[in-house]
Amino acid sequence: MWPNQQNTLRDRADPKMVPPSPDGSSGVWSGRNERLARRPSSNYTLSSQVVASEPSTRTPSQLDSVGQREFTQHNTPVSTAPSGSTKKTAGESINSVRASASSTDSTDIEQNAAHREAASASSVPDGATLKEGEKQSVDGEAHKKMHWFQAGAVMIAETVSLGILSLPHALATVGYVAGIILIIVIGLLATYTGYVVYQLKLKHPDVKSFAHGLELCFGKAGLWVGKVLQTLLLIFIMGAHINIFSIMMNTLTNHGLCTVVFMAVGAVLSFIVSMPRSWKANSTVSIASCVSIATATMIAMVAIGIEKKGLGNTFAVIPAELTSFSRGAMAVSNIVLAYNSQIAFPSIIDEMKEPRDFPKALAMLQCATITFYVIVAVVIYHFAGQAVAAPAIGSAPLLVRKIAYGIATPTIIVAGVIAALVAAKQIYGDAWHKHPKVQTERSWRALGSWFGILATLWVVAFAIAEAIPVFSQLLAVIGALFGTWFALGFCSMFWLQMNWKGSVKESYRVHWKKASLACLNVAIILISAAICVMGMYGSIKAIAENGSTRRPFSCANNAGVE
Repeated sequence: MWPNQQNTLRDRADPKMVPPSPDGSSGVWSGRNERLARRPSSNYTLSSQVVASEPSTRTPSQLDSVGQREFTQHNTPVSTAPSGSTKKTAGESINSVRASASSTDSTDIEQNAAHREAASASSVPDGATLKEGEKQSVDGEAHKKMHWFQAGAVMIAETVSLGILSLPHALATVGYVAGIILIIVIGLLATYTGYVVYQLKLKHPDVKSFAHGLELCFGKAGLWVGKVLQTLLLIFIMGAHINIFSIMMNTLTNHGLCTVVFMAVGAVLSFIVSMPRSWKANSTVSIASCVSIATATMIAMVAIGIEKKGLGNTFAVIPAELTSFSRGAMAVSNIVLAYNSQIAFPSIIDEMKEPRDFPKALAMLQCATITFYVIVAVVIYHFAGQAVAAPAIGSAPLLVRKIAYGIATPTIIVAGVIAALVAAKQIYGDAWHKHPKVQTERSWRALGSWFGILATLWVVAFAIAEAIPVFSQLLAVIGALFGTWFALGFCSMFWLQMNWKGSVKESYRVHWKKASLACLNVAIILISAAICVMGMYGSIKAIAENGSTRRPFSCANNAGVE
């Protein structure tokens, strides 16, 4: 009886008179819901847009859920119930469609429709108002603008920073053979762990940072440990920028003031620049920073090559009397730090037009960085010899050194500010997570808490820069304590978690490929732990052996300190 009535009613010119089904809902609506579940997602888009909007915001005449008929005012009856039944308004019918559609097995169709709705927000009829959830969907799609080549450029900009300035000194510690092998091998391992981050994002799109990844591995404790370690890493990077700022100022002014004063000036200047709570064109700033440090390094490399003051004073394998275990451990930590950009990968993937193109961007990054790192390290070490400075710009003639530091100023200041903003925003968001509107206010509590967080971060970074005044030693501490885990160890933990099926046999011994990958990731975790322990041992020993010119809070010139 009911199917026949539905067919008859569907063909009628007047859609207002529709008898209800035995369950109390309109039969034509129920039948259309069944047909809707079988329709392609492309035919469902218009239906999704109309139903998702509030009936009260629609114009008097709008398409119904199938997109073929029109409603009158939303309080006009659309069904005539038999005796004893109540009438349904158009608004109630729309709610009925929502409830019915949600109970069907058309989840994929609804997801596709939601994406299409966000992408075609401009097609919403005049007079319609997007609800809060729909606005968030539109905003979420709007920021996905990066092509894979642009993403690769941003990743290169995030990777090539201060770490490159310590690579020639690392070769002077371990020699050509070991140095080149370490740069290439660690680069390949970083390529693999970067791909693991990509796999994590495909499986868990809601993961926005390493802290969320650690939450998957270790629960709530992992989330907070990840946040603390990420914040500490950023603070140490801020300290490294304060340190090199003092080296730059000592070079440009011929040590015109006490080094402590220069560090304080660098911290205050960076605090002022980082005061705005938001920034635009972050990728542009990052690329400018990369171009800045790369240009400065190339100028220094050419000048060192012309001067050739250390030519011939190099070794394929460093003699034992010229190096030590602790210095070798520091060199490895410095190389690891040079590849430490995985922490930014989740955010970069989120902003790509097509996240599945990320492997192309990753290949572009690693090919460029491995090649550039080997060339810079080998050429500068070859011509500067065993006396090569860290940062490497310090090995250039004085005039060229001043020019190079002047060109590197954007990296020295801006890159440290970006690290401060990332750390401050994380703390700021956690502090006001119960009152998120405060983060956009211009009230005393909003601005005061923001400035207070920033000031605290820069004071801690200043203390770190003063406590470890030698550039190569500070970078070694950062690389050993944090870089090994964020670039290598944590990524391998993510892989083990993603492939866990309840037991070792079910998870990793399914076939030889899975077993091999499991062994590789376990080995990477063990290597990270070893580098962390040995790197910290070497760094602490070197700091303890510092002479009078390398003491914490010293006024001595640190421009020539290796």
